[in-house]
Amino acid sequence: MTGDLSKYKTNAQRPPNIMHEMLRSFVTLARFLNLSHAVEHLGSTRQTVRRHVEMLQSLRGEKLFEFVDRQYVLTEKGVLAVAEADRILQLDDAWMRKEVRIVNGLTAVRYVTDADVPYFSQQHPVDTIWETGTQLMQRGLSCWVAARSHFEAPELDAVKDYLLAYRRHHQDWLCVSIGEKSSYASWLGWSWAKSAVGRPLSDDPMASAADKYVSDAYDSILRSGGVRIDHVYTKIARNHGDPVEPISYQRLILRCMFPNGDHALVTLVDRTSSVQIAGVNLDDFPAMSSNLIMGDN
Repeated sequence: MTGDLSKYKTNAQRPPNIMHEMLRSFVTLARFLNLSHAVEHLGSTRQTVRRHVEMLQSLRGEKLFEFVDRQYVLTEKGVLAVAEADRILQLDDAWMRKEVRIVNGLTAVRYVTDADVPYFSQQHPVDTIWETGTQLMQRGLSCWVAARSHFEAPELDAVKDYLLAYRRHHQDWLCVSIGEKSSYASWLGWSWAKSAVGRPLSDDPMASAADKYVSDAYDSILRSGGVRIDHVYTKIARNHGDPVEPISYQRLILRCMFPNGDHALVTLVDRTSSVQIAGVNLDDFPAMSSNLIMGDN
């Protein structure tokens, strides 16, 4: 089965939307801090970008930029606003493309821009882990609670070899630890997995265009200080240059704490055929090879 992705696509064209254009002008100018560069990137005019920013400042009732030595500089409120505006634009674009939906209050992703590598994920209520979660997922959550979210606590040792740990680094996630029994290591091989330590998520050997949604999930847990479980189906190559292969898994995302008090983002992944994604019939897509299922661990 090759999988029919046409049902998940949309050909809708975005109509003009002044708020969307205002936010785009603001975020782009904040990125370049140079009006000429922002105008060139947007394919717009200087007057239009200035007008958009002035309108946005007026609506918010606060100054987002200062002009110092002929250079745009974000104000303190502008720094806070640009992250929020960028997030709104991402969600707006994703919603228009029908890539992100809310199912029973939880996030579902249907990313099929790359027809060869679909990415489907469904966030599940945490308490369903005791009904539909694998044994490894259940053990990971229990250990995290017993460790009181401390990454180096001995209570986490029972699953430590299966964990990946990240820390926030500027606008990216930096990999700081990969367990030898983790899904990442067993899928790619230990030598390739080891090379990912110290790399940002955007430069990961397994990186894909859908990683923006993975990063969004990480960000949500970092902010909330909680826990999240997702079921995922996608395709990933096992070696550089090889064709992609189907992979399905349950993923537990946990916020932990390093000994110095810094926050860690920890993931526990169990490759399994027991994956439920609302609105996607996985029987329409090639299944992961049975010998890649991680088992009861």
